[in-house]
Amino acid sequence: MKKKTKFVVEPFNNIQIIGINTSMPDYQLAWNLNNVLKLNLVKYRNITTDGENFFSFYLYDAGENSNTFNLVALNNEDVKWVSFSPQTDYIFIVRNYIKESEFQQFLTNIKSISKVNHAYVIDLQNNSKIGTILEDIELHEMDVVDEMNRKLKSSNRY
Repeated sequence: MKKKTKFVVEPFNNIQIIGINTSMPDYQLAWNLNNVLKLNLVKYRNITTDGENFFSFYLYDAGENSNTFNLVALNNEDVKWVSFSPQTDYIFIVRNYIKESEFQQFLTNIKSISKVNHAYVIDLQNNSKIGTILEDIELHEMDVVDEMNRKLKSSNRY
């Protein structure tokens, strides 16, 4: 009898995630988040899960020893990457340490955006779907950053 291979997803440290339910398109939500949270989320190449379906990806890196932020769409027209309860259209990821009071202020500010129907903290410990999504997002971000670095190096040659 052949042994089954079991993958174990390591827990992600220093990550907090806010699930967002809204009918806004990604660019409008990103603009609003930039405005109320004083960020600079920028759209990069979409994440693909199967070569056919693409999901919006935004990134803002506040610099070394600071936070990194992602806004990722979970829906693309009628296709869902993953379904959460309550309904979640986007996840807003905050990486690296953030004071609880500052994170709660982010949540309050996101809830204040007029077309945001609901925003909530996703429990990383009790959500079985989030681990693989975070891995996909992290790998995609590494590819995007590598691509940006290659472009920067090639433009500095001249």
